[in-house]
Amino acid sequence: MRFKDGRHFLGALLILIGVVIVGVGCQAFAPAYEFKGSVIEPPLPLPDFELNDTNGHPFHLSDVNGDIALIYFGYTFCPDVCPLTLSDIKKALTDLEGRERIKVIFISVDPERDTPEILGRYLAAFDPGYIGLTDDFNKIEAVLKPFGAFAAKEEATDSAAEYLVSHTARVYLVTPEQELLMTYPFDFEADDLRSDLTHLLQQ
Repeated sequence: MRFKDGRHFLGALLILIGVVIVGVGCQAFAPAYEFKGSVIEPPLPLPDFELNDTNGHPFHLSDVNGDIALIYFGYTFCPDVCPLTLSDIKKALTDLEGRERIKVIFISVDPERDTPEILGRYLAAFDPGYIGLTDDFNKIEAVLKPFGAFAAKEEATDSAAEYLVSHTARVYLVTPEQELLMTYPFDFEADDLRSDLTHLLQQ
């Protein structure tokens, strides 16, 4: 581009500077994103753990470093809360750009009945990519504690099952840096989780 004299050049330069200032100003005054989940402030660093996956191989939380993890503690005999939560997660992740960077980890709180085979078949009905973990209950209990989660057997006098397991029914969002950032209660809105994940994936 050629300018006939200095005045034309100066005018063009001032216009360019004005455009840049306006653009920066719009960004500066853009409303900050508000997370829909319950935010942990500051994010809670989580210790690594080791449990067995559905193939019988050791799995560590650190194996997903660099990706976002959605962790849920449940069990396959759960009559309602667990399948509904897994369905809501699936809905939130459907056609999500960057889906491959989200790892869904289902940790069984009923290892007595949730063998690797049973757990694998159960999760495959929702999404073959879901990661299922089960192990000795003492090891699982140790994993629960840093999340502030719990699980305990309860007699089921009015159920065909011998017992049920009372457990925390929250989804835990763990950052790529292995920090607990947010939780979502039972019956959360799938669109809320999707919105938060979309924002995090863009960072």
